[in-house]
Amino acid sequence: MDGGIVGFAMACSNTFGLVTGAFLLGFGLSEIPRNIWKNAYWSHRQKVLSHRVAKMAVKLDNAHQEYSNAIVVAQATSNQMSKRDILRPYMDIIDNMLSQMLREDPSFKPSGGRFGENDMDYDTDDKSMATLRRQLRRAHEEYYRGKSEYMTCVMEALKLEDTIKNYERRDASGWKYVSSFRDRRSGTLGPILDTIEFIWQCILRKQLQKAFAVILGCMSAAILLAEATLLPSVDLSLFSILIKVVGKQEVLVQVAAFVPLMYMFICTYYSLFKIGMLMFYSLTPRQTSSVSLLMICS
Repeated sequence: MDGGIVGFAMACSNTFGLVTGAFLLGFGLSEIPRNIWKNAYWSHRQKVLSHRVAKMAVKLDNAHQEYSNAIVVAQATSNQMSKRDILRPYMDIIDNMLSQMLREDPSFKPSGGRFGENDMDYDTDDKSMATLRRQLRRAHEEYYRGKSEYMTCVMEALKLEDTIKNYERRDASGWKYVSSFRDRRSGTLGPILDTIEFIWQCILRKQLQKAFAVILGCMSAAILLAEATLLPSVDLSLFSILIKVVGKQEVLVQVAAFVPLMYMFICTYYSLFKIGMLMFYSLTPRQTSSVSLLMICS
């Protein structure tokens, strides 16, 4: 009886894993080529970036408010605590941390800091001091993480706008790329490099994205066909046919097997990350969250 229950549980867990993996793989197989194809069109990419910038701006504003609140609470708690208080050494650590944070970014100005219902209850014991320090550090990290993501998104949107303007004014500029972020290149090779950059940014990049999307779409279709025809005796798997064609050439066999497996792996984890936070876990310079870092490393 016990063996039957264990076997049934193992069968259920394996079935759940296979079904979940199939759904994740199926989503990635269709979503990755579709996104690459859509992003090749500037109008669509511009809409996506505009929406993302607006979303990031709201997130950054909320993070700024939380950071300002944390600073105001820390400063008020420090002001009301006497120098002879037994918790003063803990408060000094928080004050030093806050001073260092403000020195690192002199341009930051706390604004609109508000007190919550229990914001003045941090001076009761050492645990409340630890909570105050943790809250301040978390608000600091959230603000600068949001700021970094916002600036990255804004820069991408501005570069795309640069590309669109250069393409529209290609006749006037002589097919030379004029960037808003740097001066025109000088010297003998300057005009040539500007022309090469124009050809890459305004013409080749878009076409290569479309070609890459078509290739990935064909790979997705080949994988789905191979999965759907496992039972029939006729071999309709493109990758199986390729492996048979290359024969005993071991390197080509490894490549023919590695490419589809890696693509399936990427598709599955792409779906998993999208479901995890409805966005990619991201590496943010100096402000990567511990959850994102652990998920990326795992």
